[in-house]
Amino acid sequence: MGVSYFPAEAVIVPKSWMRALVGNVVFEADHESGGHFAAYERPEELVGDLRKMFGRGGPAFGVVPGLTGYAS
Repeated sequence: MGVSYFPAEAVIVPKSWMRALVGNVVFEADHESGGHFAAYERPEELVGDLRKMFGRGGPAFGVVPGLTGYAS
C-alpha cells in the first residue's frame, strides 16, 4: 500500500491511523498542495509517487514474482 498525503484533502487521517488500519504501508509521501482531486490538481506529483513506489529500487518494485515491468 502506498499513501500520498495532500493537505487540502476533505478529511485528513493521521498517518498512524493509516498504518494501523491498512497494515502494510510501504510508501508514503507528503505534498505541499493539492487535495481530494490530486490526480487533477497535482498530476505530476502523483505520477512521481507511483514511479518512486513501483520503479526500480522502490518498495513495491517486483511485487509480481518473475515480472519487473521492464522488457528483457
